[in-house]
Formats: sequence, C-alpha cells, structure tokens
Amino acid sequence: MEDSHELNTFSYKIFRKKRKTIGIKITNKGEVIVTSPFGISNETIENIIKKKSSWILSKLNIIKGEKLGEKTSLKNGYKLLYLGIQLKLELIYKKTDNCNFIIDNESFKVYFNSNIELDGDTIKKHVIDIYKKQAKKVLMERTEIYSKLINVNPLKITIKSQKTLWGSCSSKRNINYNYKIIMAPIEVVDYIVVHELCHLVHMNHSKQYWNTVQNILPDYKIRRQWLKDNGFKLMRFFE
Repeated sequence: MEDSHELNTFSYKIFRKKRKTIGIKITNKGEVIVTSPFGISNETIENIIKKKSSWILSKLNIIKGEKLGEKTSLKNGYKLLYLGIQLKLELIYKKTDNCNFIIDNESFKVYFNSNIELDGDTIKKHVIDIYKKQAKKVLMERTEIYSKLINVNPLKITIKSQKTLWGSCSSKRNINYNYKIIMAPIEVVDYIVVHELCHLVHMNHSKQYWNTVQNILPDYKIRRQWLKDNGFKLMRFFE
C-alpha cells in the first residue's frame, strides 16, 4: 500500500509491507521511498524522516547534480538573493560606529567602519546577521497577517539557522523559521508562514491540514513546488 507525504523540503512515499524494520531508499529519479512494517504510525515515520533529513537532502542534491563548490567568499559585486530578487553586494567603507545597510531594488549595500580591516569571514558574518534581522522583521509581519486570517495565536516565534527545515511548530505553540527563507520570493515566504500556522489547527499533515492550507493559499502547491525545485540552493547559499 502506497501513501504519499511531504516535508517542507521534499516529499516521500510510504510502502507498508510485512517486515520488521523501517527502510529508506532514494531512487535515481530522486524519489524518497520509505518501506515500513504494518502498524507503524505516520507520525513515527515522519519523526524518523526528520532525523534522517540531512542525509536524504545530501543524496537528493547529488542526484540533482548540484555538488558543493568552493566556500562562498563575499566581495563587491557578489550576487545575493533577497525575497527572490538578485541584488549586487556593495561593500562601502566610511566613518560609522555600526555596520549599517540599505537594501533597494538593485543593490545590497553594507557599510563598514573605514578604520577596520575586514576579512571574508567577517564580511560574511555581517551579511548573515543582516539577513537574520530582515528575516525576523518580514516573518513577524507575515505571521501577524496570516495569524488573523487563520484565527490562531502562536506563543513564541524564533528565527533560526537550520540545515534541513524551513520551519517547525511545536505542541507548545512555538514556531521556528529558518532565516534563509528570506531569500525566496514573498509568495514562498508566505507559504512557509501559512504551513506552520496551520499546524496550530492540525498538528499533522492530514487531509484536513492541507485543506486548511488551501483555504488560505489556493495555489499553495505552486509555491511548495518552487521550494522543492530551488530550496536546496538557498539552504547552501552561504556555505
């Protein structure tokens, strides 16, 4: 018996058979296949998949032909992604007490104190800090909008740096977001927000859950597909 399921970053199929252990296989076509004994709940299988998600994603990336390249070195002219738009990084040195920034339609300007010598790692740290600040601002705003539409109220919202998840929602009504989602188009950002908020209504990925998502975002499948096709690039952007 086949049963299809989805996480934020990939989908997987469950086949239940007469066996003693749970097996995970990734086909040459990039399909994640889980073979499970009868009687094992979907929730138990999903928890196992989440624990193995780093390994699964690495295999999927290899299959897609996206091998890890050289370590990212940020410099003037480097192309950054912000809300789905490519922006040119501009490093500007002047007298300033703090590392300030301006993001417009064409460039991602970062200001540094001219008296300080900076290396690539320091520049990257500052840029990532800016991304995290912007992610918190945007995600808090979008969460407030959709919380009212869904009529839910998360207890706590945290911005994290996660290797495999775009978001998560706990039974304590706490929501975590991955700051790297700020690189995706706003439509995809909204999908992640709605995805997690709907877990405050249904703490699973049941048909009722997806119906709730669809009531808010009728085209959620298109947004989700964008993330499946492009999400692994965002996950590894600053590596």
